[in-house]
Amino acid sequence: MNKQPLKQAAAMAAATWLLCACAAQRLPEYDQRPDNVKPTLQQPQAQDYNINDTKTFALYTNPYSLARADGIYLMGMAYYRLYRAKEATYVTATYQHRKKKFYYFNSDCAIIDSRTGDQYMMRRLEHFPTDTFFWVDGVDGNYVRFVLVFPPLPESVKTVDFFAPSGPSRRYFSGEAKSKRKLSVKKLRRGNGKVPERMVSRRGRIIY
Repeated sequence: MNKQPLKQAAAMAAATWLLCACAAQRLPEYDQRPDNVKPTLQQPQAQDYNINDTKTFALYTNPYSLARADGIYLMGMAYYRLYRAKEATYVTATYQHRKKKFYYFNSDCAIIDSRTGDQYMMRRLEHFPTDTFFWVDGVDGNYVRFVLVFPPLPESVKTVDFFAPSGPSRRYFSGEAKSKRKLSVKKLRRGNGKVPERMVSRRGRIIY
């Protein structure tokens, strides 16, 4: 029996599989922006807001929540994922959340090009305030996800630093600066390789 044709067929199959695998791993030039929803402002921030009085914090319910973590765990805080869209760079920060919890986001957060030192400053935090504490409650899943918006990253940017400057401190919140250096943009775009599964509340009729 001539084994040469079998060897050639096996080699062609292996080459085809390799090409398909490479194509599957290749990232598109641009990502679609991440989904998001506007939460419900259940209680506005008090006029006499005080960082040491949690009763004066604004309260938001029904945020964008997930059944499982989305992204790469960094800085001992959250899971991060980067979306390189044409109009902006979106970074999702996903926190484990099982009960009412307060958050604080500094408006001077930045993505820094590890090679050039160029700083891409945060434009906004979608649907939530910055530089102030606020409560989040009414989460349907085990995780809550926030969307931070930055200027577009040029294609030439391959590695970045994440930087969050220091802020006010209080009980259960140190306010210390956080940073993580030389992060691969490609890996941040891929996240943990899982598709985010949003948890949607289904509250039907109450029947007696």
